[in-house]
Amino acid sequence: MSKSGFTLIELLVVIAIIAILAAILFPVFSRAREAARKTSCASNLRQLGLASHMYAQDHDELLPCDYYACNSSTTHARLVGQILPYINNTQIMYCPSACRIQTWVPEIVGTEANIAAGNIGYYCFSYDQAPSTVAPASPSYSTWISWAFLIKRIGDTPRIMSEQWDSDCWLWSDPWCKLTRIDHGVTLHGSHTCSINICYLDGHVKFQSAPAKLVFK
Repeated sequence: MSKSGFTLIELLVVIAIIAILAAILFPVFSRAREAARKTSCASNLRQLGLASHMYAQDHDELLPCDYYACNSSTTHARLVGQILPYINNTQIMYCPSACRIQTWVPEIVGTEANIAAGNIGYYCFSYDQAPSTVAPASPSYSTWISWAFLIKRIGDTPRIMSEQWDSDCWLWSDPWCKLTRIDHGVTLHGSHTCSINICYLDGHVKFQSAPAKLVFK
């Protein structure tokens, strides 16, 4: 009675097939995970938009206001203090994809240290200080938006927002700085042109996959 089994060649063929299938499926799984993060991020921004409007109802229709749109040297404790009474979970202040860029912008990740320090993972576009005063003294990953984006679009002026502003004005957005180009080969939410979720003043959230500066208001 003879015994049958796999030959070495057959085993190698099976391993090769498994490797090929894995190579095909892993990018699919990666895209699916990023799509889930994008959806979670949009949900966070909707809740922040709702919290902002609840705040405005209690403060003469003025929306929460930070010192700057973004700044790694000055925490966002002021902004966090304004919206914290209107949210139930501090983790909604951090994009779930931010871990991909924490090497360059570590203050936007939802760690205990960042929560305690008053750092926040999204940009709020209501602020009462001139963008050009943002420290440090030269553009960086965290401050580019005031140096190379806001100041060119709206000038060196405060942007104190209220319920009376147009509904399509930006209120909140994703944190990754490079809105018009890929930097370090990393983008949020998988767009090749750099991508962010944007929460508009009327509370709706939209994924912007084309250069965001084209639709900024």
